[in-house]
Amino acid sequence: MKKILILSIMLIISTANAKVINGKEDKPFIVDNKVVCLKEIEKQMTPFLIKSEMESGVKYKFIVKSGLSYEVLAGLRIQVNRVDNGLNDRIADLDYYWTQERGSMCEPAYLILDRIDN
Repeated sequence: MKKILILSIMLIISTANAKVINGKEDKPFIVDNKVVCLKEIEKQMTPFLIKSEMESGVKYKFIVKSGLSYEVLAGLRIQVNRVDNGLNDRIADLDYYWTQERGSMCEPAYLILDRIDN
């Protein structure tokens, strides 16, 4: 709950001081055949996405479209699909950036969440 509150506050602050950034697309950073930070992003974003659903039992699949870089930030461009009940519907696009400093890896520095209305 604390992480969701912090994430929500960060999202509000970042939109209040909105400077839209458009990172350069790169290959995502992969270690041991796993995309760096993807699991952490799933853990942080899934509860936030579920709160906007009217049903229970909703499941999501996070599909990495590319890596991102912008000044001192690294990130991922992710497509979020809803995959419960036989669905595979695209519901959001997410650009997720973090600073490349030691200790802040995978912690959100800037998010752009674009919910898709179906």
